[in-house]
Amino acid sequence: MQNAVPMSSGAAGKRAYDPRRRRERAEAERSETKTRVLEAAARLFVEQGYTRTTMGEIARAAGVAVQSVYNAAEGKADLLHLVVDRAVAGDGRPILVHDRPIGAAIAAESDPEQQVRMIADAICEVQERSAPIQIAYREAAAVDDAIAASVTAAHLRRLESFNAFIRMVPADRLRHSPEQAAETMWAIGSSEVFLLMRNTLGWDAAKFRAWLRQTLVDQLLTSNTGSIGDGHALTD
Repeated sequence: MQNAVPMSSGAAGKRAYDPRRRRERAEAERSETKTRVLEAAARLFVEQGYTRTTMGEIARAAGVAVQSVYNAAEGKADLLHLVVDRAVAGDGRPILVHDRPIGAAIAAESDPEQQVRMIADAICEVQERSAPIQIAYREAAAVDDAIAASVTAAHLRRLESFNAFIRMVPADRLRHSPEQAAETMWAIGSSEVFLLMRNTLGWDAAKFRAWLRQTLVDQLLTSNTGSIGDGHALTD
């Protein structure tokens, strides 16, 4: 009987080519590079302003080639949009605030006053995270019509989120129509008001949060006999 020819050790030990794993590694590397670019751009836009920052400076700060910056965004304006969206959302996922877990938590809350306080807390978190880059965003809007249009669109997306939040609050507890309530929250919770209180008046984060919580409850909701408020006094 003829003996079987043994398989060579090289053939036995060779791993099969896996294109899926190679694609996943490449995608992870692209994602990591894009994150580095966005973080560097955010830092420079805040420190230097939008107009003074160049794509080359962003590349050097990120430790990548200039072409990698253009791979992450179509240009400096598009890069600014991505940086702002990331700062507002807290991550790179294109999901509006009201569609995130905080929206479900607010909808599940049975106390209207607590719902409004939770919305105020969400506003504070977004503003603390994004207000510095919002300054650069408005600076860029002053010199670029396309960015100015994007700022307007971002304002309207915020209003969309506030309309969604207000619809979670019982209508019989609203002081005004849902539309007016959403517009009031949209204005009071804006970056402009946040920057006035935090930067111009020098309020700390805790004082701003307490003020926003109480102001929104006072402006949006009718009084409820027996309600005792949230216990946070607005003090210096």
